[in-house]
Amino acid sequence: MRIQIVPTATHCKSVDFKNKTVVIIDVLRASSVMTTALFNGAKAILAISSPELALAAFNNYNTGEALLCGERNAIRIEGFDLGNSPREFTRQRIQDKVIILTTSNGTVAINQAMEAKELFVASFLNISSIANHLTHKTKELVILCSGTNGDFSMDDGLCAGMLISLLSQTNKIETDDSGIILKAFYEANESDIYAGLSNCRHLNYLIDNGFEKDVLFCLRVDVYNVVPRLSGKLIVAS
Repeated sequence: MRIQIVPTATHCKSVDFKNKTVVIIDVLRASSVMTTALFNGAKAILAISSPELALAAFNNYNTGEALLCGERNAIRIEGFDLGNSPREFTRQRIQDKVIILTTSNGTVAINQAMEAKELFVASFLNISSIANHLTHKTKELVILCSGTNGDFSMDDGLCAGMLISLLSQTNKIETDDSGIILKAFYEANESDIYAGLSNCRHLNYLIDNGFEKDVLFCLRVDVYNVVPRLSGKLIVAS
């Protein structure tokens, strides 16, 4: 299995996604939201790159069929039903709904990689489920770390390193220099992910702005057995 790392969504223009399997990672918080929502019974997720396009998509659904969700600068967009906190996406709130989601980074990354042969969404919450799904099935894998406003984010990198480490246990891996570094980063911190990310700028930004509970929620490992995948334009549970 050959693995390529894309460090941020802004690096996608130089990447050829055709005929490749892509895994999108946005630990804090979009990929954690998607994983949680699908586990809790959301019908599907429509990942949209901008609030304006999200509102237009929402207006195409009948009343009660969909929820309009998303954030900018970590804060729920005014007038939207939900923000980007996975703790909001409870079964009672979202079961059987289509989640129309727009975020600063994760949904942008998904829309940049739509030409992929297959596209999956990973987080710490479902990392082993993703690894098990990919093992012995994928020859060309691109791990796309969404980043934060164009900058590489350590939380996405550590999660990518964990995925590479898990895959290397059952597959012969060939990766680029970034993949080698991220695998080593994860393996040096696997006993305490939170401590390993103590200097992560985005993590600390969320904590400083009142989202520490979200951070702790998102850094839990293998909570959900769900594999979010792109089907047409919708992300659904495998």
